[in-house]
Amino acid sequence: MNRNAWRFALTVVSLAALATTGWSLYAVARHYDAPKVIAVAVFLVFDGIAYACLHLASEASAAGRSAFGARATAVGMAGVSVYLNRFHADLIHGGTPAFLLFAIPTVGLLLLSELSWAGPRAEARAERAEQPYRLPAFGGWAWALAPRLAGSTVKARAIAHIEHGPTAAITAPEPAVKYTATEVLRRRFAEMDPADAIRIAHDAHPDTPPAELASMLITYGVIVDAVQVALVLHGPRTEVSVERDEDDDAGDAHHDAPQVGGGVDATKTKAILDAVTALGDRGFTSADVADWVMRSTGIAVKPNYVRTTLSREAKKAKPSRGPMEGGYA
Repeated sequence: MNRNAWRFALTVVSLAALATTGWSLYAVARHYDAPKVIAVAVFLVFDGIAYACLHLASEASAAGRSAFGARATAVGMAGVSVYLNRFHADLIHGGTPAFLLFAIPTVGLLLLSELSWAGPRAEARAERAEQPYRLPAFGGWAWALAPRLAGSTVKARAIAHIEHGPTAAITAPEPAVKYTATEVLRRRFAEMDPADAIRIAHDAHPDTPPAELASMLITYGVIVDAVQVALVLHGPRTEVSVERDEDDDAGDAHHDAPQVGGGVDATKTKAILDAVTALGDRGFTSADVADWVMRSTGIAVKPNYVRTTLSREAKKAKPSRGPMEGGYA
């Protein structure tokens, strides 16, 4: 119903405008003694062609063709019609008021037709995913307070629109995805060795028990339990033994440290015995044995450890075997 009312109103305005400007053109034609039929044809030619060209421009835009030719023709015919309206105003000595009275209906009719066809053209362009350039709506205060910046922004957007093409569909930018710190750390820990994650958590909370560290790591996606945390942080306990010589082992035995419980290093013991065998029955000291072990195997042993080892091995030997070859000091 509203659409029909709009069409009816547009028809009435169009007929009134054509009648007003047509009478002016008819009077100009009669001024030159043109027949009445020709005089009527004059205003139909000028205003009719302009009106028809606007319709052709609308159809061209809807079809995706260039409407420049049709619009230029419409503007040209309307311009000639306005000039003749002014000439008619001068003929009757009406001045500017008469000129506006005769010319404005034509101009208004063309503008109204252009605006009425803008909607269908826009719908047709939207169906083809075309988006013509639109001036950004900054508002009056923005133009008043920062006119230069607003103007440069409008120009920059127009250049970007031209460079990217008018057929590029304009889509709303996707909102930036915001991640919480926990989510970011989850992704970080997911790519990390769980043992490294446990050590990082322990460095941040050195006094926290393994069970609480495990619970904390689970919140970040690292699935571990208290036992696993304890194994990573503490690992197997290493036992360190310090052996002392017997009281009658050597003259400096009183300088040896008292024995601390622990096992015997079989590798060092074998290296020391191999050194004694290699040195043979030559006189050597515990320092010579330590030096041979270092040069041959790369194992560092101290002379007092050599003395302790040889004393222990001598006690293990049977009495019938006699003293070990190659004395030591």
